[in-house]
Amino acid sequence: MASRTGRRSRALESEDEGSRANTPSSTAPNDSKRLRRTVGIDSEDDSATDHDSTQTPVPTGALREPQFPGHVLSNAGRRQAHQPGAIVRVKLTNFVTYTSAEFFPGPNLNMVIGPNGTGKSTLVCAICLGLGWPPSFLGRAKEPGEFVKHGRGEATIEIELQRQPTARKNPIITRIIRREGNKSTFTLNGAQVTGKAVQTLANSFNIQIDNLCQFLPQDKVVEFAQMSPIELLVSTQRAVSGPDMARMHEDLKKLRSSQTQFMNEHKQDRDHLANLENRQEMQRTEVERMRERAMVQKRLDWLEKCRPVAQYSESKTMYQEARARAKVLTRELKQLKAVSAPTLRKVGAKEAYAATVQSLKVKRQEELARTERECDKRAKEVEKCQDAIRDLDDKIEAEKKAIPTTREELKRLQHKIAELKRKREQRPEEFDSRAMADEIQELRNQQRALDSLREDLEKSKNALKEKGTRGNHHIADLSGQLAGLETQAGQQENKLQELSRETFQAWKWIQENQAEFKQHVFGPPIVECSLKDPRMADAVESLLQDNDFKFITVQNQDDFRFLQRKLFREKKLHDVSLRVCTSDNLEQFRPPLPPQEMERFGLTSWVFNHIEGPATVVAMLCTERNLHRCGISSRELTQQQHDDLSKTAVQSYVVGRKSYQFIRRAEYGSAATSARVREVRPARRWTDQPIDAGRKAALQRQIAEIRGENQIIKTEFDNLKKEIAEINEKKKLLEAEALEKRQEKDARQRALMEWKALEPKIQDGEDKVKKLQEMLDGVKTRVRDLKDRKDDALVNKIGAVLQYVSATREVKEKLASLLEAEFMLIEARSDLETLRAQNEEIVRAIEQKSAEEVEAKSIHKREYDRAARVLQAVHQVRAQANKLVEEKDDRGLLDVFTFVVEIQNEENLDAEIDAERAKLELTEGGSASIIRDFEERAKVIEKLRAKLADADARQEDFKHSIREIRDKWEHRLEEVVGRINAAFSDSFARIGCAGQVAVYKASSDDPADCTEENGGVQNGLDFANWAIHISVKFREHEPLSLLDSHRQSGGERAVSTIFYLMALQSLSRAPFRVVDEINQGMDPRNERMVHGRMVDIAADNGGSQYFLITPKLLSGLKYRRGMTVLCIVSGENMPAARERDDEGNWVDGPKVDFRVFVQKAKELGMGVNDASEGRRVDSGIGLSGSLGNISSQVAAVGA
Repeated sequence: MASRTGRRSRALESEDEGSRANTPSSTAPNDSKRLRRTVGIDSEDDSATDHDSTQTPVPTGALREPQFPGHVLSNAGRRQAHQPGAIVRVKLTNFVTYTSAEFFPGPNLNMVIGPNGTGKSTLVCAICLGLGWPPSFLGRAKEPGEFVKHGRGEATIEIELQRQPTARKNPIITRIIRREGNKSTFTLNGAQVTGKAVQTLANSFNIQIDNLCQFLPQDKVVEFAQMSPIELLVSTQRAVSGPDMARMHEDLKKLRSSQTQFMNEHKQDRDHLANLENRQEMQRTEVERMRERAMVQKRLDWLEKCRPVAQYSESKTMYQEARARAKVLTRELKQLKAVSAPTLRKVGAKEAYAATVQSLKVKRQEELARTERECDKRAKEVEKCQDAIRDLDDKIEAEKKAIPTTREELKRLQHKIAELKRKREQRPEEFDSRAMADEIQELRNQQRALDSLREDLEKSKNALKEKGTRGNHHIADLSGQLAGLETQAGQQENKLQELSRETFQAWKWIQENQAEFKQHVFGPPIVECSLKDPRMADAVESLLQDNDFKFITVQNQDDFRFLQRKLFREKKLHDVSLRVCTSDNLEQFRPPLPPQEMERFGLTSWVFNHIEGPATVVAMLCTERNLHRCGISSRELTQQQHDDLSKTAVQSYVVGRKSYQFIRRAEYGSAATSARVREVRPARRWTDQPIDAGRKAALQRQIAEIRGENQIIKTEFDNLKKEIAEINEKKKLLEAEALEKRQEKDARQRALMEWKALEPKIQDGEDKVKKLQEMLDGVKTRVRDLKDRKDDALVNKIGAVLQYVSATREVKEKLASLLEAEFMLIEARSDLETLRAQNEEIVRAIEQKSAEEVEAKSIHKREYDRAARVLQAVHQVRAQANKLVEEKDDRGLLDVFTFVVEIQNEENLDAEIDAERAKLELTEGGSASIIRDFEERAKVIEKLRAKLADADARQEDFKHSIREIRDKWEHRLEEVVGRINAAFSDSFARIGCAGQVAVYKASSDDPADCTEENGGVQNGLDFANWAIHISVKFREHEPLSLLDSHRQSGGERAVSTIFYLMALQSLSRAPFRVVDEINQGMDPRNERMVHGRMVDIAADNGGSQYFLITPKLLSGLKYRRGMTVLCIVSGENMPAARERDDEGNWVDGPKVDFRVFVQKAKELGMGVNDASEGRRVDSGIGLSGSLGNISSQVAAVGA
């Protein structure tokens, strides 16, 4: 971009000149040979007007070489300088729509105009991102990388700001955005810095991109219009008062929040204290009664505790009586035993004799058992000797019987050896085993070759078989399609296949695998749905797109994920659309108009009422296309009905051969509603059409072709079968020949091996003959030895028998001794029983006296233990009583202890206890914990009283701090808002309307705040809800009303918004302000008035820099000296910025000379001078005769 009014000499910035000269030319996407170029205007006296380069080719006369290459004429001498922080230059490379462009804004009002889509808002985006703010403040893309031009790897934003008066040169900020990884790098005057450092620099100039009062991009206009009065106050303070006012406001809000919280806690504590004190007084009488009851209860407990004192004397008496009784019984038992001693001694002697005889009997029983064991041992030795003799007899007999058998075995071995020697003389015929093995291997190789050939033929046969099977399946599918042409369902499936072959394949797979899903999966609407009235097909299909006919509907997320995996990952299908609809209730899709109102608007029915099919699919169509909000009319609507319908929730309607769709932009209110009209195309999906003869013929032709191919395949298949059969026959012959060779080789090898094994066999036979002969020769010697051993065994047996006889005799003697001892024992026991019977009474008397003695001693011990325990308990009670006296000076237990000692028996104690219990019953009732609660509550009351005393002092501190800050802040705020109100009211008065800006001082309704000291109910202490109230009036007979997003129209809100922003102009400390398309929704009258007022304010000397972005330019607008018009011209027909000459060198390309356009406008008489101070453009494309008062720039960028 070249500036007609270049703000500075290009010669002073050789660095920028070089960067521009080296910038590569950009290429339009549709024509690689068309290069774009920044276009300059050489004359200082001419201006550019609105030019749509995307629609109108550049006139031939406008392309010429510049008169002054490398230099831009300037009228800077007639303009004031930029304020510090204002934007001097913006250069963009590969940023959104721009390949390479450079802007030179003026110091005051800059109007950026151009058709939609040329890149006006892109300049706004560049300012935001270039100064270090994130894309979130633009309301567009979320990542910086999305602002890189399509097809490019990185974008560059270069912004030059006006320096501070103390600085030597202007700061130049460069941001390079890389698409990959969304990474950015910043440089400041060529040195790399962080984004934070760039923001710090911007903040030092009071640049506030995050303040909608300063920076209002197109996508944030609605957000500004919906800004609450509270948010407006915050943004206004930041815009016009610097950080001090905002900081004081925040301090007030924090102090007030802390004070409110503290007051709430304070109030809660005070209420809590009053409640506790009230409860304390109410319970005081009850507590006294409960304390008395507690004392009775305590005395009762002490009396029970002293029960061992009363029990001790009784226990002591019983112990003494038991001890005396035990002593008497011991003495009587001793005397009885002394009188009966002689008689008892005789019984004792007889008992001793019986015990001795018993011991003798036991001893003789043991001796008899030992002798019997010895006798058994001798008997076993006799049996052992007999077994040895029997074994020797068996061996002698065996030797005698083995002689004939051995002689037969000897003859057999000798005959066998002779036969083996005869065979040894017959050596088998020699043969070449390797040669025979080679012959067999050759036969095997031939078999393998046949196997390999057969495998190849089998593969070919299987391939032909598979191909034939596929052909048959294809014939079946085609036959099904051919048959389907006769049915409605078949026709719809054929239409689905024509619409999307992959969706058709997916639907077929779903039909075959419905069992794998948790719930039924519905097919595309084109096959699942139909129309109740075919005459409505054109109207219904005009509201649907091709994709709406082919989506597949599932009823849960699990089936959705399963189907995604099957179709997209496994089957690699891509042209398939899936939807999830969990409800089949069509009641939720209620039309926006009740039936009784449809006739008034001219509608006869709703589109979704004409569709017949599964409720889930119809519900999905309503969700996707809002068919329940699309009407159908049988007759043309009047203009009034059309306008009324546009104000309802109806989305579109169809009448005749036209479809009307309402387009609403909510951010601009009802004034931004428009209607798009389209011709209704003939229906193609849900139609009852005759059979497609061409389709039928094509299917029949395909079937015939596939059948012909299958016949060829069958012939080739049969030929292969014959070849395979011949190969199998050859293989059988080879296998038989190989088997014969192998058997012959095995027989010869076996014969040779058997001959070689004869010699060892002969040697082994001869060894066995020798051994047998030796056995025959030694038979007599072995028999004689066995007989000698038998004689020895007989001698041993005789000795053993004699020992056994001796042992038997000893057993008889031991048995006789045992019988004698048993007779003696019987006699001794009989004598003892007789003697005991004679002295039974004496013994019984002694036993009885002994039992009485034991019982008496037991009672004595028990009473002693009981008395000891009671005495220990008495000591414990006394110790506890003494401890209470020492630690708590409480003699209660000690007095009770003394009292119980005096009464001396437990009966009197029980009487005293009963008396105390009677007292306790008289004070029955109340909670046992009431005294503890009363005492704890008293402690809490003392703490709260101390806490409230501190809180009162702290509350005074809060009041003092708030009063001190509020006095400063409120005065400055009223002064600022007063100045804003003056400018705002003046702007409204100039257009015949009224407006006012005031501070709303929110007050606290807490009674503690509504004191006379704070100003009563108008205390203004709710600082968090202080706000700026904008009140406006656009008609003469209506009162001022608060500006909000509901009461005024979109155009009225836009006028109010721009006037408020202009009112900030003279107060704002911001170096520049950006407003993008604020005139959307304004009617021409308001827009013209607003534009004139904006020119008057923004173009004044001394104001801050202003950017006004607009896509349109009305005729008759007012212009003044000092404003700059930036015309965005973009398109494929832009001239190249640089191009190569005949010698291949880069040179400047042709430029667009807008003076040609100006001259043409003058010749056509399109410019008319206005008598006012400024100049007016009376036509949308005409220019005034003299535009020297307006600087103009044209941005020429590639598409």
